[in-house]
Amino acid sequence: MSYAHLFRLLNFGLLVLACSTSTLAADRPNILFIAVDDLRPELGCYGNKAITPNIDRLAADGMRFDRAYCNQAVCGASRISLMTGLYPETTGLRSYHVKDWRKKLSGVTTLNQHLRRHGYLTIGLGKVYHERVGHAAVDGDNWDRWFDLAHETHWVASDNIRTHYRNDKEHRKTGQGPKRGPVTESVDVADNAYIDGQRADLAAELINQLGGRSTTEAADEATNPSERKSAASSTKNASIDPKMLAKNKPFFLAVGFTKPHLPFNAPKKYWDLYQRESFSMPPNAGIPTGYPIGAAKLDPGEIKAYGDIPADEAPTQWNSELNQRLLHGYHACVSYTDSHIGRLLDALDENGLAENTVVILWGDHGWKLGDHSSWCKHTNFEVDTRVPLIIRHPGMKRDGGTRTSSLVELIDLYPTLCDVANVPPPSHLQGRSILPILRNPSAEIRDSAYSSYPARVGEANTIGHSIRTKTHRYTQWWEKNDAKSVVALVATDLSADPGETTSLADDNPLLSKLATQLRSRVISARKPPKREAPADNHKTEVGEFSIPDVSPLNSMQLAKLRKLVKTDAEAAALAESIQKDAAALIGVAPRPIAVIQYEGLVNTDPNRIKTVEHLNQMTEIAVLMRHWQATGDRGTAETLRNLIFGWASTYKPTGNDVNENKFHPLLVAYLALRDSFDDDQRRHINAWVRQIGELHEPVVANSEHVTNRYSKSVRLLAMAGLILQRDDWAKAANEGVKRFVRKSLYPDGSSRDLKHRDSLTYHGSSLKPPMELAMLAGEDGLSLYSWSSQKGGSLKKSVKFLVPYAMGEKTHAEWVNTKVDLDRRRAAAGIEKYRAGRLFDPEDALGVMEYGSYFDPDLLHVVRHLTQDDAKRFPTWRTLINAAAHTDTKQ
Repeated sequence: MSYAHLFRLLNFGLLVLACSTSTLAADRPNILFIAVDDLRPELGCYGNKAITPNIDRLAADGMRFDRAYCNQAVCGASRISLMTGLYPETTGLRSYHVKDWRKKLSGVTTLNQHLRRHGYLTIGLGKVYHERVGHAAVDGDNWDRWFDLAHETHWVASDNIRTHYRNDKEHRKTGQGPKRGPVTESVDVADNAYIDGQRADLAAELINQLGGRSTTEAADEATNPSERKSAASSTKNASIDPKMLAKNKPFFLAVGFTKPHLPFNAPKKYWDLYQRESFSMPPNAGIPTGYPIGAAKLDPGEIKAYGDIPADEAPTQWNSELNQRLLHGYHACVSYTDSHIGRLLDALDENGLAENTVVILWGDHGWKLGDHSSWCKHTNFEVDTRVPLIIRHPGMKRDGGTRTSSLVELIDLYPTLCDVANVPPPSHLQGRSILPILRNPSAEIRDSAYSSYPARVGEANTIGHSIRTKTHRYTQWWEKNDAKSVVALVATDLSADPGETTSLADDNPLLSKLATQLRSRVISARKPPKREAPADNHKTEVGEFSIPDVSPLNSMQLAKLRKLVKTDAEAAALAESIQKDAAALIGVAPRPIAVIQYEGLVNTDPNRIKTVEHLNQMTEIAVLMRHWQATGDRGTAETLRNLIFGWASTYKPTGNDVNENKFHPLLVAYLALRDSFDDDQRRHINAWVRQIGELHEPVVANSEHVTNRYSKSVRLLAMAGLILQRDDWAKAANEGVKRFVRKSLYPDGSSRDLKHRDSLTYHGSSLKPPMELAMLAGEDGLSLYSWSSQKGGSLKKSVKFLVPYAMGEKTHAEWVNTKVDLDRRRAAAGIEKYRAGRLFDPEDALGVMEYGSYFDPDLLHVVRHLTQDDAKRFPTWRTLINAAAHTDTKQ
């Protein structure tokens, strides 16, 4: 089944991990969203050395993800990817700072923005986005409340502060030497002497307010007088507007902690948890053969910016005292952050909120602790891309926790939270919901985790693209991000070499498979897919709608379809999805109008908007018709009869191809159910259909304006001919298809629509009606799909022309040179779809590829690519219909 169908089947009520359905069917849960900077899975619950009792207890009550990966191993890019649901490959935002990201992605709905729109009280603080303060940098317009907590330096010891300012001043003046203070600090101070402690104070106080407790009560419970005083002080200006609280909304509280990011500064008591001499460097000091030196970042500039790091030495030259101090400092900072997380978990418990709050803890990327003879992040290595991820849902049984080895990416958190919050996901998301894994730890949602990172390889500027499969990591470096310019590649069997220091031999047959898999992931990441809405791609933009595809089937084809639905698991899943949409439409009343005001009007025109409110019923008819074709359900048939008669009794045909093309699903439904109408109704509807046919017949025979509009008239005439059993109209429609090919399709595969409107969107839309007629004609052995004009144009060539654009291998800027005034007026009205220069959306080619796969099964791989579906036979409803409609006639 398609991925969107999976979303609908695995809705919030099915998130039954080890818990009861009733628990999860309750009101939407609160969400505590905890981000930690530079945190690799160096945690007790992951079997590592760090002392993290609070994170460990979270894991003991939730699910620990052992194979979770960031999408780029640097702070800014990773966080923007997660919070927007878009890959860096799509946004182009790859730096740590991602300056002006909100301006560049002004039309993208962020996670906090989406939850706010759907009734959540959204509150944020700390390092959630890369920046901690600054209105646009933290997406300030899209929180109910964002708390800015600023700090001047990372150090609290006066000597270290002076050193930092001195180094910074000298570096700004000369461009030489270190620009920061010392790389570590251990001072006997309270937790909130550092900014992360202040964030924990504030976050705990906010939870108290959300739970109805006061600042004073929370401060009174602090462990000693100095902590009581500092807790009250650091939260004295922290308050949520009582009006917000009074609305009793579920909350989304996002809290970001900076440590263990450099410098490794934490209160002394966390350093005292460890014995420095117990630390030693990791065994994986090498890098795999073939791994570019530049991409391995063996000279880590981030850590060398600190005053006590030898600037002129490689990490392999650092003495053991420095290495042990760094390892000690990282672990102290991890334990420091663990204590903050413990405070938040305690606040949930103390306020009675834990039983209705989902907690998600994630790190933005991994970190090298001497691995590969280096430090920091900034590579495609496993250690830099693997992150800790723990999710606790209040419905989980708290019996020691659950772990999963299924592959997930941080980009998957946005759609997952939409499911957890029981809100529809926005259409742009590129990630996949983790919900199936939360329900069943052995479930899998992807066969690889994808990440990328820019690198200088020799003289080439490259993007390193990397996938992590169950057993291997495979990376290619593409010069200028061009798939045809691979300057280096390396693969490591991590099941045999978890430290990633070896590589597969050049003649290993697995390399070809991994290369194909990687290329597919990169192409998929370059353009956001659009999820199907409940009525199958039904659009909600003002003045616009889209009708699900539906085609005539004869009795033999219907029988074949219904048998497939009963015997094939993929077909049954598709039919079940259709049934869920159709169930709500049984008994719906007709909403006909006598006059359609649609063609030639911009989307925002009030007359068009009013018309669309009625014409949307064609979407309902298409959904009902799909359900009837799959099941023969009587209640569905009765509803369709009422709708057909209502519209045929009200609308007055005019011969307008654009407007009357919307009636295609109604005509398909009438063709199927015609004999079940009583005689009077059938005579009335037949007369209505005859009017439509008579109006479009001369257009098909004589029009010189042979474009996408002409192809619509051809299909309308063909449907009228089938319904009224007019062989002359059926023959005229077949000749119309040939006329369309002769006049509108060119030998190179391009089309008149593409030349006239500078739009691949219209190129594709012009092909679908004649392709459907070619399918119908194919039953009689007429091979219209491959029929060529004398000049060499054909439907087949024009479909092939679209394939590289559908695959993301080519791009086209739409509408730039359109000759149609309506297109320019739409753009001027601010309708994004018609903006000049907007890149063609590959998914707009899906319908063409679905029809094309009927004639050319090789096009199924394009359909699977566009839907990101791994169904073996039927990735979409149309491909199932193709199977039912297919005859043995060779096309």
